[in-house]
Amino acid sequence: MIAGVVSTRWRLIVVLLAFAATVMAHRGTAQGSPYIALDDPRLPMLELLIARGEVKDPSPQVRPLLQRSVAAALHAAAARDSTSSSARRVRELLRAWELPPSEAWWRVAPRGGVQAYTQGRRDLPALGGVGNLQAYVDVAFTMGLGAVTVNLRPAYEPRLRDDPDYRPYGSVNELNHFRLVAAYATAEWQWGGVHLGQMSRNWGPVGMPGIPISDYGYPRTDLSFWLGNRTIRLEALVAPLSDGVTDSGTVVTRLFATHRLQVRVRDNLDLAVWESSVSQRSGGAPDPTILNPFILMTFGRQFGIGDRRNVMLGGDATWRPVNQLRLEVQGAIDDWTFDPANPYPHRFGLGVVASGALAGELAWRASYAMNSSLAYHTANVNENFTDAGVGIGRNFIDNDQFSVSVSVPVRDHWLVTPQLDLRRQGQGQINDPFPDASTAARLPTLFIGTRRDTWQATVGVSGEERGVAVTGQAGIQHVRNSGATAFVGRVQATIGFRLGGVLSH
Repeated sequence: MIAGVVSTRWRLIVVLLAFAATVMAHRGTAQGSPYIALDDPRLPMLELLIARGEVKDPSPQVRPLLQRSVAAALHAAAARDSTSSSARRVRELLRAWELPPSEAWWRVAPRGGVQAYTQGRRDLPALGGVGNLQAYVDVAFTMGLGAVTVNLRPAYEPRLRDDPDYRPYGSVNELNHFRLVAAYATAEWQWGGVHLGQMSRNWGPVGMPGIPISDYGYPRTDLSFWLGNRTIRLEALVAPLSDGVTDSGTVVTRLFATHRLQVRVRDNLDLAVWESSVSQRSGGAPDPTILNPFILMTFGRQFGIGDRRNVMLGGDATWRPVNQLRLEVQGAIDDWTFDPANPYPHRFGLGVVASGALAGELAWRASYAMNSSLAYHTANVNENFTDAGVGIGRNFIDNDQFSVSVSVPVRDHWLVTPQLDLRRQGQGQINDPFPDASTAARLPTLFIGTRRDTWQATVGVSGEERGVAVTGQAGIQHVRNSGATAFVGRVQATIGFRLGGVLSH
């Protein structure tokens, strides 16, 4: 995929970075690690323990998590508490995610089962696609070679043809309903690492799609590297996007890049600033200067690089004022109008999450998310924050959503989560043509046209025990405007096993 969209110069950059990563990895002291996939059925249990303050978050507002860092956090939690019911759950997660002691190891984990859903789109409040019952099979291959880790996870998933947000390169029928859930190689050293491949990512508060990157869509190939440690960390990521077409019919190459600097100010406070950009160019690959993580916050424009991209600026804050309460905030400015003569409304996004311990073993979460009426797209459609028409971060604009949930552990492996949502949706869409000045003067900052109010009450289930894994959410949805009430839900149930061993010299 990358070879089709990058020039010879870009291929050389990739090769040099990979070579440097390999050399530095062998010189460093860090052991490599795979990531814990965002659809792992045991991940919600970990998030419950983090929300309650019983396990420290290895990487606030950045998912997925490295398995090695999660295991370290679980070991620290087990050392503090070895007798409670939470301690039992910590030990169960350690059994699942503890890495082999050897530097060279392999693991194969096949599973198969069914997917049932009332609509193809994975976001239940946003109706789309048809319901169905389909088979599901995947196999995860993982290998660790010192500081280098390789992961490959192909899946057979006929549900894809029912999802309007699945837009692969080529038709679904040609792909025979197969996709790569993950396919990546990561090299780590003591103060950094390099990643090449694809996997689902979400940069934002737990429980909602992140603004710069989210797992709403399907993973795309990216190249990223990071420097630093838990106290301060700089990360840069670049990913080729689907080609665009200008009004004259010229095909243009599009590229997404984001840079993020996170600082742990205190033991209970993490702050981050980031920028995301989409650039496009005809007749060759986008300018490599957008890869430079040190040209942050568009300062490059002041230093003569020029304005060659659509940029969004944002920041995150994660604060735990007391051990039983966690606050997460993410905000982004796509465009903010200071000129009174400018008719365009502000373009921005916001997310706020509060969570914490409740009644012994439970956890609660309350959240508010908002996306302004013209957020994430611009006058040049090729610089929208979309890939094949699907949002790179959030996919829906001109809306807000209130959510509240309670997570209830059942035994040591399962989590039941009742949840109540209210989504208020205007008529603005992320792929709508950007309005001209006269039209924009009549648009509100939020809720264009008729607002659609959707109430949803669901119960979620997640967990895995003895190879049997279930994730799902089902309940009642009511649209106030029309008075329509319907059952909505989606569930995946699989059974599998895991084999592994040590690679001998």
